[in-house]
Amino acid sequence: MAAAALGGGVALAPAAASAMTDFSGKTVTIIVPFKEGGGASRYGRTFQPFLQQYLPGNPKVVVLNKPGGSSILGANYFQRQKGDGLTLLTCSTSTMTSYLFGGKKVKYDPNSWRIIIANPLGTAIYARPDQTGVAAIDIKKDVQSLRKSKLVFGAKNKTSAELRAFLAFDLLGFFPKPVFGLSTGKQRKAILRGELNINYDSAAKFNKSVTKWEKKGDVKLFMNLGVLTPKGKLIKDPFLGHRSASVVEAYEAANGKKPSGTHWEVLKNFIAMGVSASKSMALPKGTSDAVYKTYVDTFKKIYKDPKFLDFIKKDMGKYQHSFGKDAQAVIKFATTMSPKNKKWMNAWIKKKFGGSS
Repeated sequence: MAAAALGGGVALAPAAASAMTDFSGKTVTIIVPFKEGGGASRYGRTFQPFLQQYLPGNPKVVVLNKPGGSSILGANYFQRQKGDGLTLLTCSTSTMTSYLFGGKKVKYDPNSWRIIIANPLGTAIYARPDQTGVAAIDIKKDVQSLRKSKLVFGAKNKTSAELRAFLAFDLLGFFPKPVFGLSTGKQRKAILRGELNINYDSAAKFNKSVTKWEKKGDVKLFMNLGVLTPKGKLIKDPFLGHRSASVVEAYEAANGKKPSGTHWEVLKNFIAMGVSASKSMALPKGTSDAVYKTYVDTFKKIYKDPKFLDFIKKDMGKYQHSFGKDAQAVIKFATTMSPKNKKWMNAWIKKKFGGSS
């Protein structure tokens, strides 16, 4: 500090910036607002050892699971944290949907955070052929079969990540009976037992946990939601697009025209939340530019590590992730809904589920 003072005011700024971004002897906590074992927890733990390796000063990095209310409890807690670079948040789709529709319980704002990275992750939608008639050969016939079937679909609650699937189903002309209170893991087990007959998963989880059951014929992957760009264009899912129809392709096949109108515009918001911003990592509001840049640069280094790339290639490898300002733009796009569309969505939730929260 004395050397910095002798160097005058000009030399002080770099020294201060260096001190702010040196994490030697510190502990960095990654808050996961969900219980252990889920996709968000796996996402945070994937980065944990690499952050220890690449952050300046090689701090200790720990993961703190703080579940509750579809991530509301953990996200509210994160909103109160200091922007000192020692706390990160793993965000998931439910973090965004709860922000928009969680009501008075929500005390956080994702657009006040400093988003480091955003990772798209496709949505795989599959069904039991024995209960639905889905064959995954002709999407038009599959939609027609689903319209005639008594469908049962699991979800955490009325405003959780499953809303994107419910919206897609309703757009296509069928609506399953909802069974609330089920985590994604419990939903998966329930459809394999035959207690549910239609389900969704992230592309990564489908590949890891469901593909073997698909090969046995117990379930059929028949649709995905595509990937929405920040400009609002739906593009082919790089992981699932060669194996299943997108929701747009399904709608066109069943109705002979492209989707349009308020329902479609709202669904696009949810595709942005559920696919384009499926997983992200954030620093608290008030984080300095120096600390923010350090984290962005660190994550870029991690994504050049061959060991890391090999580790994630089955999960996130085929999707185009974004960093820094680009990641911030993805989150803003995903969480920005016009008053008209938000009013429509609240009315839709009340009509379908009997309440707005």
